[in-house]
Amino acid sequence: MTKKPRIVIIGAGMAGLTAANKLYTHSNNNTFDLSVVEGGSRIGGRINTSEFSSEKIEMGATWIHGIGGSPVYKIAEEAGSLVSDEPWECMDSTADKARTFAEGGFEVDPSVVEPISGLFNALMELAQRKKKMKEITQNDVVSGSGGIYGNATTAYRDATGNGSLEEAIFTMFSNTQRTYTSADDLSTLDYAAESEYQMFPGEEITIAKGYVSVIHHLASVLPQGVIQLNRTVAKIEWESCEECPVKLHFSDGSVVFADHVIVTVSLGVLKAGIESDDEGGLFSPPLPEFKSDAIKRLGYGVVNKLFVEVSERNFPSLQLVFDREDSDSRFVKIPWWMRRTATIAPIHSNSKVLLSWFAGKEAIELEKLTDEEIIDGVLTTISCLTGKQVKKDTDTKPPLWGGDPLFRGSYSYVAVGSSGDDLDALAEPLPKINKKGGEGNCHDQTKVHELQVMFAGEATHRTHYSTTHGAYYSGLREANRLLKHYKCDF
Repeated sequence: MTKKPRIVIIGAGMAGLTAANKLYTHSNNNTFDLSVVEGGSRIGGRINTSEFSSEKIEMGATWIHGIGGSPVYKIAEEAGSLVSDEPWECMDSTADKARTFAEGGFEVDPSVVEPISGLFNALMELAQRKKKMKEITQNDVVSGSGGIYGNATTAYRDATGNGSLEEAIFTMFSNTQRTYTSADDLSTLDYAAESEYQMFPGEEITIAKGYVSVIHHLASVLPQGVIQLNRTVAKIEWESCEECPVKLHFSDGSVVFADHVIVTVSLGVLKAGIESDDEGGLFSPPLPEFKSDAIKRLGYGVVNKLFVEVSERNFPSLQLVFDREDSDSRFVKIPWWMRRTATIAPIHSNSKVLLSWFAGKEAIELEKLTDEEIIDGVLTTISCLTGKQVKKDTDTKPPLWGGDPLFRGSYSYVAVGSSGDDLDALAEPLPKINKKGGEGNCHDQTKVHELQVMFAGEATHRTHYSTTHGAYYSGLREANRLLKHYKCDF
């Protein structure tokens, strides 16, 4: 009897389960000895639909970024996940009704905020080479010291004793942008490389029955036992022998041999895994230089969503404008980690659950704080900016991504010094494929030594990194690579 090629997929997130789904459904269901090993106690990876205060919330991935062409939208539609009788996070847009408050209780009129938003967006498009300098119109230009903003700036200074209102509002939009990219500092982004990033057309929406419903739909075709939870890989030993070239060592001491391994762990886990390659790193032998250098150069940050329950419904959506660090009038009671969040808003218009986004150092700090410290910081900030007193009979859902060793952060970005070539290098299988390899069929073992270690995940997609659909495409890519290798129809 011909031995089935054994394929082990590390990680049961979007990339891993997409690859497993494709391999199982497009190979007569019995071509491969297939398994998915997941270090955690649940499937989904950085997709984590949860409940808080009787509300459905997304601790991780939240949005379908453009319904025109998104494979995630198509899967959610097939699964019947886009409608629900129960409310869900961001089911209605509260951002359009946001009120902007500056430190000291000064409410900023939309006529001041909107042009600065336009300028920020125009400059981002310029930096990303999506707009030319000559295309930035007079409407995009903001005077830093007077002009149409003179009266507003004067009022702001009278209320707070601080300087430029425009500058503070511009910083607010910068803080929002940091959560989009996961970069702690926008100056670390390579904007030229980011010009390759592609968006789908159409509106951005959330999933009524939870993002995890997409994951469950992908996993539903797999036989029981294919997905193994609480199976943490401690070491990937490749090139161990030609007959069974990959040896997986698990944290419980067990060992599994495989012909092919698809690694879908996060870029953060890969970064940690190569830091100690000479002293028990994740890969043995260590990854080749082209691969490890790409991992080192690419950016990977932490974004955490903070959910806080308050005692009242119909809470307004707030945009937060803070004084500069050198201002003597700053409220000392506002903790530093709150000063780089841009918004506090209910998750839908009738919810008592408020949501704020944090990136970088403050996102990491949140994971170290007690629930009481978090609640006090949020309520103090609301009070200092709006004058509104919120009752303290509140609860919070603590964030998690930075300190979790299975993720070590949230998503990737192209950092200064890296490029789209590094994303492609990260996707390259090991050892490098011999383009002149022999023919074969679904059970031909003549080429099994190729494609020993393969890589998928959002950080391996050149134009859709940082997204769930990028992870989806990467899982398809690696599954199709194996199907082609074994001459299976796909």
